[in-house]
Amino acid sequence: MLKINNDTILYIVCPAHYASGGPEDLHQMALALKKAGRNVFMHYLNHDKENFPSPVHKEYQHYGIDYSEEVHNSPHSIMIFPETFSVFIWEKKYNQVQKIIWWLSVSNFFVSLETWKKFYRENPPKLKHRLLGRVKLPSLNNIKKAKICHLAHSHFSLDFLQKNKIEILGKVSGYMEDMFLTGEDHTHQKKDIVTYNAVKNKDFLETIKALTPEIQWLPMINMTLDEVADCMKSAKVYIDFGHHPGREKMPREACLLDCCLIIGKEGSAYFKEDVPIKDEYHFDKTEQNIPVIIHKIKDCLENYDVKIKDFNNYKTELLQEKIVFYEKINQIFAIR
Repeated sequence: MLKINNDTILYIVCPAHYASGGPEDLHQMALALKKAGRNVFMHYLNHDKENFPSPVHKEYQHYGIDYSEEVHNSPHSIMIFPETFSVFIWEKKYNQVQKIIWWLSVSNFFVSLETWKKFYRENPPKLKHRLLGRVKLPSLNNIKKAKICHLAHSHFSLDFLQKNKIEILGKVSGYMEDMFLTGEDHTHQKKDIVTYNAVKNKDFLETIKALTPEIQWLPMINMTLDEVADCMKSAKVYIDFGHHPGREKMPREACLLDCCLIIGKEGSAYFKEDVPIKDEYHFDKTEQNIPVIIHKIKDCLENYDVKIKDFNNYKTELLQEKIVFYEKINQIFAIR
């Protein structure tokens, strides 16, 4: 059971100078804890001091969270690890600390295990941050047996933890940046454009694109958050057939900016609780479905004013995410 009092110090473990959905959620948690009056620090790992004077990525400087290179090894300290950094929970320098794993994704946990195995097998002497003493890579069995608390992020991770009989503190997901939470109507800005995340959509979407040269496709790659928002504001359709290791931000951002969503069913996208859209916009990634998907894309482009109404409920839910996030953080980390 988590023990929190006025002397508790919380450390949020995060990769240094790196930006993506997971680190953003970690900084959001730190800010919520700070606003709740908790003593909280970011604790960055793998900081390359030679090339990066600060471990804080520029995208997260506005959160204004202090960071600490050291952790006070005491039962009065709590460390919150993303599942991809759960390999560090057995470090001796953290052995007195209360620990939480926040399962921001499920798939990336297994990817990270393979990465750690490779590093320790092939190049252990050169690792800057290798574990002290004998390496102990995490597995579901030893994580289950350890005195560690767990937080789910998506229904996908909740389902995963429950199926593996791992007890959880609760479920809490990050929220969109304020620029996406205005509730404004962007339908009047729309053009006949289909946009997508070019990094996470590969061969399957390329096949669809090759069959639809008449459609204007706008890939999102190497864009700032403002550029992503501008792209979504102009597009009528957002497509995502990626692997959805967790509750992805881009589909939610697209919904908030009034894009019709056409989504696959891999990872968290399989669960309606994580992607609550109608079946007509939700597809298995199969060759047989390609003609139906193309028909749906064109249907959304040609009948946008009607089809966008199918996403009103989801948009309303997303506009409440930040409020729900703060409520859950306050509940989970209340002084006991």
